Amino acid sequence: MNATDQSGTARRGPERFDAPAGAARKKSSPLAVIGALLALAVLLVGVPVGLWMWQGPPPYPTGLPSRDDLTQPLTFDALIVVLLVVVWLAWLQFAACVVVEAVSLLRGGGLPRPVPLSGRSQALARALVGTVLVGASLIGSAGAASADDSGRPVHRDPTVAVQPAQNTADQPGRPMQQPTPDDFVAPAIYTETKQELSEAAGQVLGRKVVTVKPPEGRYHHNLWDIAEEHLGDGRRWKEIFELNKGRPQPDGGELVIGRLIQPGWVLVLPDDAVGADRVLSPRDDDKGGRQDRAPVVDGAEEQREDVETVEARYDGLAGDLLGGGLLAATLAGALAAERRRRRGADPSTSQIEAEVAMLVGADIDRAERVDRALRRLVVSARAEGIPLPPVYAVTVDDDEIELRIAPAATNPPAPWIPLKEGRRWRLDRAAAEADQGPVGSAPYPGLVCIGRDDDGADVLIDLEAVGGPASVSGSDAVAREVVSALAVQLVTSPWSDDQVVHSYELSPVLSEISDTSFTVVDDLAALVTGFEADRPDRTSQDVLSGRMGRQADLTPQYLMLGAVPDDALVDRLQPMIRTGDRGLGVVAVGKLPGTRWHLTVDESGHLALPLLDIAVTAVRLTERTAAQLAGLFAAAREQRAPATAGVLTPRPPRPGDDAHWASAAVRIGVLGPLETRVPGQMDEVRLGLATEVATFLALQTVPVHPSVLAASVWPRGVTPEVRDATIERVRDWLGHATDGSYLLRENDEGRLFLADDVAVDWHAFCTLVQRSLGSAIRTEMELLRRALQLIRGPFLDRRERGRYSWLARTRLDTTIADTVEAAAHRLVELSTDDPDGAAAAARAGLRLVPHSQLLWRDLLRAEYDGPGGPGVVAAVNEMWVVLSDRGAELEAETEALVEELVPGSRQPAGSLVG
Repeated sequence: MNATDQSGTARRGPERFDAPAGAARKKSSPLAVIGALLALAVLLVGVPVGLWMWQGPPPYPTGLPSRDDLTQPLTFDALIVVLLVVVWLAWLQFAACVVVEAVSLLRGGGLPRPVPLSGRSQALARALVGTVLVGASLIGSAGAASADDSGRPVHRDPTVAVQPAQNTADQPGRPMQQPTPDDFVAPAIYTETKQELSEAAGQVLGRKVVTVKPPEGRYHHNLWDIAEEHLGDGRRWKEIFELNKGRPQPDGGELVIGRLIQPGWVLVLPDDAVGADRVLSPRDDDKGGRQDRAPVVDGAEEQREDVETVEARYDGLAGDLLGGGLLAATLAGALAAERRRRRGADPSTSQIEAEVAMLVGADIDRAERVDRALRRLVVSARAEGIPLPPVYAVTVDDDEIELRIAPAATNPPAPWIPLKEGRRWRLDRAAAEADQGPVGSAPYPGLVCIGRDDDGADVLIDLEAVGGPASVSGSDAVAREVVSALAVQLVTSPWSDDQVVHSYELSPVLSEISDTSFTVVDDLAALVTGFEADRPDRTSQDVLSGRMGRQADLTPQYLMLGAVPDDALVDRLQPMIRTGDRGLGVVAVGKLPGTRWHLTVDESGHLALPLLDIAVTAVRLTERTAAQLAGLFAAAREQRAPATAGVLTPRPPRPGDDAHWASAAVRIGVLGPLETRVPGQMDEVRLGLATEVATFLALQTVPVHPSVLAASVWPRGVTPEVRDATIERVRDWLGHATDGSYLLRENDEGRLFLADDVAVDWHAFCTLVQRSLGSAIRTEMELLRRALQLIRGPFLDRRERGRYSWLARTRLDTTIADTVEAAAHRLVELSTDDPDGAAAAARAGLRLVPHSQLLWRDLLRAEYDGPGGPGVVAAVNEMWVVLSDRGAELEAETEALVEELVPGSRQPAGSLVG
């Protein structure tokens, strides 16, 4: 593409895009910087010297004023003297601001400290200094940059896949954008015919990027404007420069000191950038990489089409889940529960990105502490004969849980502490961890998290304690997202128990997240008629304790409205909501008549509930995220048949079998609880991060770039300095090989990998299984037996909370489960004359995939074929317990086998959850 194509003007040479002064000043244009400083000196000194020569020296005072001077009449000459003094002081203040700003910019620091009493003067000085130095940089480096590129060949890669940025047209400081010329080709990161990442893709995967735009008239895109537009401060151009220097660009060039940015370049931005795109892995539906979706069955085709229609418009990390806190935690817990029940289908790439965002944003520790604390409260209150307190809100942070109560209750059971005359109860973390007694049922199933306050605490309100309708108003779009988030929590929270949510005028894809407890209502009048017919003849005693008035055998029902219904329906709903005996709650977008709790939210997500003195940053669930989550949950619920035939065992990236695993000085185990054997020492506070970095590298099949490591281990972003320091610490921690070289190494391209001396049990397993292929029967059995002996439990069990979100992208949980199940089943098939050996093989596989009913059937047959077959009854009972704990349904083949081997056997009532 030539210059005429880009700007519509005749070609004079290669088009250039200005870098800020700092990029050129350091090396290639010192004269330009000196000239800029001289220009500033002329501005600061020339003006007062000119005034001096024009009217003489300013009237400096020669001593303290006397009383007569202060009391004499104000003459015109005296007024002029005062005004001149003010002007000179103002100019002196402005000169000081210019000096401060120039020194700060030349040193490359951030914003300097404000000069006292000079807000607007300092802002004007900042603009002046930036303009002069950037202009000087352009003059001083344009010639060198033009000569630098002469004769450079230009080539282009194919298209880039990025997350659509939010609309930032109304952001302050954003320059007017003109339409991109039709013949302008966007930069390329990913190939369209492969799913391998190119060099550039590996460096920007998961990062926020911006594409350098072609010129608009005389305006040229530059780093200063990019920093001002996306980071809010043009001085942060240096951060962008450091992230991109030396990185190859689509046209073969790279950003170096003294060079200017070119149209079509892809620049990595810091993770806090706004209005920028985030680069994804290749989409499933890219050319040549399409994966066929599983067929839709059971009449769910219409609902799936709704999900796909919405999901097709979006891609990338779900920002509302990245800061989701308890919302993301409840969703992550619900998804994990679905996957424990069955072998689900593989999610798509966009769904995996939503899962990564959910795991990054989830505060699972807080969710579990709230759930356990409230369930323990039921048991301790009953033991001490204390009624449950009428809780209307809960706050939880990393140190304590606090209940807000009305009316007050002054006698909480231990270890709760009363505060503010019983209006609040507090439970410290240490006391909660020491209280490890039994738990009861969830006492407050209507608790939902509405957001996080300025102190970092999550705030929950009890919708069952409202005693009337609740409404969310302000920005309608954001209010719908808030109500959607509340609706999903009501059916996914661990303390929600059995509840039913009816959704009206909200996104229909929400029902896919919880297919049994979430219904989409088309005819609201018919639903209200049903409520009226089922209404019990009983009233409540207290509007702040609806759960107290609700009959125990009634399932709580919630009506979540995306719009205010007509007045007639509202009048019919009001009596059922106020009494509380029906267990019916209503939350609406827009203010309903008779609203008890009125929440307001603005476009920035600031939510306030003045009645309860609550202000938070609201939890939200956008339509994009809802669609991704719906697909994620649908894939988890889809029962996939065991892949016993045709399972491809991955090729291990390093040699080594079980003997190497047993003798290696450094080893990382993932086939069970995470295990690391490392001779080096590491600070306890850094051990978790170091272990994650080592595990990430151990599970890679090829060397990875440090930026890919950073985007995976630090999904919220990290500076290069912290990343590199961590890599060095891990390198020292892992130690050296026998030849004295480090075990953590870099190839010629700067990519990281672990030496072959590091043993990984998963790779040893794959080595043994691959050796077994095509071997003699006895040799195959021995190799499979040795491979299965490496399994200690579920994949990466007991790993540290809040880490390893990158595992979702690897899909290793599915790959390892399929490979282990196939190997165990194969050994069972080969052990026809050895029932004990077959049972041992099945049990070894069940250690990693306890939900595999294929292996349970293998175990039942092996126990039945044993001497006398007495073990089959115990095996059946064991299977029922394990599957019941996971909420799994008994497959038809398993049920038929149990009936055949143990006639008349019946599973315990309620042992399996559908």
